Amino acid sequence: MTTQLPTTSDVPVIRTDFSDQQAWEEVKAGISWVTPDEFEACVSFVDDPVFAGKTATDLLEAGPDRNTHALMLVVDEITIRSPEHPILVVDLGSEPSPAHDWPGEPAGRSFRALPHTIQEIENNLSIANMDWEEFAEGIDSDGVRREHMIYGRVEDLDSYED
Repeated sequence: MTTQLPTTSDVPVIRTDFSDQQAWEEVKAGISWVTPDEFEACVSFVDDPVFAGKTATDLLEAGPDRNTHALMLVVDEITIRSPEHPILVVDLGSEPSPAHDWPGEPAGRSFRALPHTIQEIENNLSIANMDWEEFAEGIDSDGVRREHMIYGRVEDLDSYED
């Protein structure tokens, strides 16, 4: 039996690796970064050991609310063990719309993104201001998005602090 994801009004950030509490806190702090323009990611942290070891496929089966959210974020072993903490960003797909000649998009496309880029990704995908491809095209050769479109790389953030 699959454990259902909790219903959240904000995009779920699901923790699946519980091996390093300090790394989890660093990931949460990075995701919670507020931009100099006062934008922040609208997320709900799901910190429940019942999801330990679950894959993105498992979590898709656990029922993220596709009517409410465009994506889910997974903090897995790769996120926790890497010093950069790249978070798995998973597309929840879209329903076909024959009236608009849109075939829909299956759930499960993914890439990784550093915590400080999550605000931009979540904000824009949640309101359909930008498309998945616009973010996926900005990934490095190892599949990780390291740059915020406005604020650059994490090392550039110091120049934006007051």
